[in-house]
Amino acid sequence: MNGAELIVKILEDKNVKLIFGLPGYNILPIYEAIRKSNIEHVLVKHEHASAIMADVYGRLTLKPGISLVTAGPGALNSATGVATAYSACSPMLHLTGHCSTQDKIQPFHGVDEWLFLEKIFKNITKWSKTLTDPEDIAESLNKAFRIASSGRKGPVHLSFPTDILEAEIKGESEFKENYQLKFKMEMDEIFEALKSSDKPLIVAGKGVLRTGAWSELKAFAEEIYAPISISRRNRDILPFSEPLYTGYMVVGAFTRNLPEQIVKLFEETDLILTFGLERGVRMQRRFTETAEKRKIRIIHVYQEDILPRIKRKGEILEVNIPNLKGFIQDATIKIKGKYRSKWRNLEERIRKIKEEIEKELREFAYQHSDEKPIHPAYLVQLIKEKVEKNAILTLDVGGSSSWMELYHRSETSNSILSPERFGSMGYAFPAAIAAKKIKPERQVVGVTGDGGLLMNLSEISTAVEQRSDIKIFVMNDYKYTMILKLQISRFGYPPFQVDIHTPNFAECAKSFGAKGLRCEDPKDLESIVEEALNMKGPLIVDVNTTCQYEFYKYRV
Repeated sequence: MNGAELIVKILEDKNVKLIFGLPGYNILPIYEAIRKSNIEHVLVKHEHASAIMADVYGRLTLKPGISLVTAGPGALNSATGVATAYSACSPMLHLTGHCSTQDKIQPFHGVDEWLFLEKIFKNITKWSKTLTDPEDIAESLNKAFRIASSGRKGPVHLSFPTDILEAEIKGESEFKENYQLKFKMEMDEIFEALKSSDKPLIVAGKGVLRTGAWSELKAFAEEIYAPISISRRNRDILPFSEPLYTGYMVVGAFTRNLPEQIVKLFEETDLILTFGLERGVRMQRRFTETAEKRKIRIIHVYQEDILPRIKRKGEILEVNIPNLKGFIQDATIKIKGKYRSKWRNLEERIRKIKEEIEKELREFAYQHSDEKPIHPAYLVQLIKEKVEKNAILTLDVGGSSSWMELYHRSETSNSILSPERFGSMGYAFPAAIAAKKIKPERQVVGVTGDGGLLMNLSEISTAVEQRSDIKIFVMNDYKYTMILKLQISRFGYPPFQVDIHTPNFAECAKSFGAKGLRCEDPKDLESIVEEALNMKGPLIVDVNTTCQYEFYKYRV
């Protein structure tokens, strides 16, 4: 077999069922091998979407998604999606073509620096390598799967020169990887901290999502009887209705604009246990400042790609382990029956917090329900009320995501997909296509802005080809809303270069063979949302909104 056939064989051996990509000259041998295989391929229209879809696969299945694109511009077009996956700790194999090893000077699809792809992707992946020997294919692919899936999960980049793909593999080139990461972590530090604590509080981060440890986290919290709060972009760690889950972000608890009831929980606690936060993020820094100021104990438990270790600094203890899910499970077993906090009536207290905040949010939305153009709060409140309990929501970046983060509540773990802190526009639409492909039994709803949809509008074609039963709501206000707001509020500048000439997105969808609805009158919005959610096939709902609105007073 040749190198390309070996690549596809290894992917099949790894139980890969789905690849997202766009063919090009340098990877045609791989495509020929895929054609002869049992692997399904989703054809995107821009390589950016390929990486986004592979990222979504990694998030929803907890296994590496596969993105396959050609050399040079094809690979670079996908870089934003790869960086998003890296930021989101999403496991991915990003496979690219490369010019021949014989064409290192002035190569086609090259820039006179033969390793430029390897170097570019080095800083946005966990590992980036250009293969130069076909005998290295098996070892490199097996290593790539392990690196992408272990520690702090993330994308890995492998670049395959054309002649490596065409080369015949000599003899037996199977690579049996014998890699087993063993660890033993004593939990005495955490146990002793708990025993000396009256009111511990748990903060959960991205690591809990990426390891699928939400059930273990819930069991641990129930065992010690402690409230669970979250970092901003991980609201779907637990169902919103979970009795011990506060449901709202926590970074503002020490800084700004959070409801008084949430802040009070943090003021009462004497021990903060964090699971799966990202080292160095703003929230972690706020906790450090709080520990130093209030002299409360903080224990961070990370899952990273370093050896297990314990590090102490003042009131802060950092524990690094290679298996967060197993660690939480073992901690629950060790503590079982030996410790219970002194919190009282937590379930009732949290229920009242949620009830008050949700009531206020709903009232705010309906206060603006007759405004024209349509107020974003009214749109997202209706979406919140009408979507199915286990729906997967895909979000973009900008004004639309701010409103969705404020309003939407998930009742199923791991069901909100966004570009997270990397903030890449154009995420919601291709993410929705991938989510429906991966979870066809679930309702999938995307919410984006006009600027975000214009970034990947060509993927309407992909949605039609895939017969993707997705609903995309577009907040169309003819502006780059977030940039406009920043110009005015942050810098005191007048608005400049933020006006967009947007099409009628509903008619645009129809021209591709998808379905389209448009809403300009708030009186029609509820019926249109209901109609949209009951329609079959790819659908874009163009909602005429405005950026000249009153914003809600809290960031919850």
